[in-house]
Amino acid sequence: MEADASGNLRMAVAYSILSDLIAQGWNIEVNDFGVTVEPASFSPREGETVDHAKKRIRAGLEIASNRQLGETSVQDFIGRMERERDFKGKTVSVFTLIDDGEELANSLQHAKDSPTQVERTNALGKTIRPVLEECSSDARCEFTGLKLQDIWRYFRYTWSLEYNPLPGRTQRFLLRNGARRNSPVIGIAMLASPTANLGSRDRWIGWQIDALAQRIMAGEYEASRVGKRLLLALENAIKDIRHDDLITDEEIVRPTFDTLIRLERCAAEGAAQRRRDLSSTGYDVPIDIRGYKKEEIGDDEWRRLSETGLFRKKRAEQLAPLLRAVQTLVRLGIRREPAAATYLAFTDKDGQSAVRLALNEIKKRHLATEVADLAVCGAIAPYNTLLGGKLVALAMASREARKLYGKRYSNQVSEIASQIAGRSIVRSSDLKLITTTSLYGVGSNQYSSLMLRRRRFEHLKTDVVWKKLESGTGVSITHLSEETVRLMRQLGAAVYGRRRINSVFGEGSSPRMRQIREGLNLLGINDDSLLKQSHGRRVYGCELYEDAREDMLGFGGRSKKRSSSTLRSISNCWIERWLSPRIDKPSILDATTGLGPHSISKSLKLRAVKGGLVDQSSPEGDATSSKTLSITNNNSPVSNSSLSLRDAATVSKA
Repeated sequence: MEADASGNLRMAVAYSILSDLIAQGWNIEVNDFGVTVEPASFSPREGETVDHAKKRIRAGLEIASNRQLGETSVQDFIGRMERERDFKGKTVSVFTLIDDGEELANSLQHAKDSPTQVERTNALGKTIRPVLEECSSDARCEFTGLKLQDIWRYFRYTWSLEYNPLPGRTQRFLLRNGARRNSPVIGIAMLASPTANLGSRDRWIGWQIDALAQRIMAGEYEASRVGKRLLLALENAIKDIRHDDLITDEEIVRPTFDTLIRLERCAAEGAAQRRRDLSSTGYDVPIDIRGYKKEEIGDDEWRRLSETGLFRKKRAEQLAPLLRAVQTLVRLGIRREPAAATYLAFTDKDGQSAVRLALNEIKKRHLATEVADLAVCGAIAPYNTLLGGKLVALAMASREARKLYGKRYSNQVSEIASQIAGRSIVRSSDLKLITTTSLYGVGSNQYSSLMLRRRRFEHLKTDVVWKKLESGTGVSITHLSEETVRLMRQLGAAVYGRRRINSVFGEGSSPRMRQIREGLNLLGINDDSLLKQSHGRRVYGCELYEDAREDMLGFGGRSKKRSSSTLRSISNCWIERWLSPRIDKPSILDATTGLGPHSISKSLKLRAVKGGLVDQSSPEGDATSSKTLSITNNNSPVSNSSLSLRDAATVSKA
C-alpha cells in the first residue's frame, strides 16, 4: 500500500509539473518514448514585438499569482484592507493611501504650465516629495492606523509574480509622497539577503581570481598587500570557527595529515548525527535557532547550538580546507616575501586554490551584511505611468535607505556565524552595494539607463548608477506552483518516512528550492534541466557610494567619500531627468487620470476571479491548474528533461 501511495504521489507530482510548464508556455511533446519538454522562449517570436513578448511572459507569470489571489485567505485579507473603518474621526481604508489619478494629473499639468523650466522643476518638486518609510513589524500608518506591513503586502499582490516570503534578511519599504494628502504610496521595495553565487556580481566586485590577477598585473594593486590580505582573510576565518571539540590548538597552528583526516571523520559524524536528529522526533528539527530569542542568547547557548549535527559538520568541513590553504601560502613564502609568494600562488595549482578560498572568505564576510538584493521594486498606480519605478530604485540607493538598513541590523548577531564560532558574532551593517535582476530578459526595464551623474547634477553627493552587468542564467523556480511544491513535500514524507526539508537557517539554499530538487530527484530527474532559465535575465548592480566595491575587497586604499546622496537630491534629479520630459507627452497625463483606488481594486478582483475560474475551467479555458493533462500508467520517470510517462493518453493544451 505504501508503494502504491508513493507511486500515486509521483504521478501527481509529474502531472502538476507538466501542468505548470504548459501554463508557462513550455513545448510539450508526447511520443512513443514518453513526454519531452522544451523551455518556453523568452525572445520575441516571429512577427512578435518586444512589448508583446513581455506581455506573454507576464501572462504566464500571472497564472500562479492569479490563483493565489483567488484563495479564500488572500481574499479575506484584501477585503479587510479595503473595508472602510473609523480612525481618528475619519473614514479610512487602504484606498486612503492610493492617490487619485485625476487630481495628481491636474497638479502635474499646473506645474507643466509654469513659465520657465526652473519654475516647472520647483513646482513638480512641490507635487512629488518622496519619503521613505520602513515597514517594521509593529509600525502603523499615521493616516489610517493600518499596519505598514499589511499595506506593503496589499500592494505586493498587484505584482505579476506570486507572493512568497523569502528566507534570510528582508526589509520592506514604502515610498510615499509627502507632498500629497495622506502621503499616498508611490511604490514599494524590499531588500533581501543576496544570492550566494552570482557570477556577474562577483566578477564586477572582484571576488574572482582572474579579475584579481589582472588588476595586480595592471599595477592597480600591490602584490605584497594582496598577499597579506589573503592570508589575513584565511586566518580570521579560522579564528571564527570553534575547534576545541574537533582538533587541538597546536593542530590549528601546525596541522598534519592526520589532522585533516580527523576533520573529515568529524564532518561525517556530524552528518550522521544530523540524520539521527531528524528521524528521532516528530518535529522537523530537535535543536535549532528557532527555539531561542536571538538577542537573549549567551555564549554558552551558542556553544551548545554549535554542537548540533548540522553545525558540527559545517565546522569540520570549513576548517580543513582553510588550514590546507594557509599551509600552502606559508609554503610559498607568504610571511617572508609576500609579493613573490603572491605571484607564485597564481602559477601554482594549490596556490590558486588557496587564493580562491581566501577570496571566498572575503566575500562571505561582506556579502551577508553589506550587500543586499533589491527583491521587490516598483511603482503603484497612478505613479506607475510616471516612471515611478525608477524613482523607487533610485531611492534605495539613498542616504536614508542606508540609515534605515544600518539601524535595523546594527548590533544584530549573525545566526550562522555564531553557531559556527560557538560565540556571539556581530557583522557590519553598513550597506554598500545593491544588486537586482530584471524580470524580463528582453526589452528595456526600469533599470535601463538608470544613472545620475554628479557632472550633470552637482548637488549629488555621489553618482547613483544602476550598472548593467553580465546577464545571469542560473536556475529559477518561479515557474513551479505552490501546489506542485506541496505535492513534492508529501512525496518526500511518503518515501523517507519523515520530512527532510525544513526551514533551518544554515541548511543551504532556500527550503523551497531544496524541496523542489528533492521532488525532482524522486522522479528520477537528477539535474537542474527543468529549472534552468531559458533566457539570460539582466543583472544590475549599484554602489551606494564611490569605490564601495574597493572597500569590500580591501586590496587598495579605503574610500575617502563614503556618503550617499540624499533622497531629496535624488528626487530632484529624477524630476528633471525623467518626470518633466514624461509629462510633456499628452497620453501620459491622460493615462494617469484614469488610475487610482478604483483601478487597483478592479484589477485585483478581475485577477482573483480569473484565478478562481482556472480550477473549474474546461479544456477550452486557461491551462493553468485545470490539469488538462491526461497521463496514465507511469512507471519510472527519467532525467535529461524527459519525463518518461509511458502509455500517455493525451496532452490538452489551451
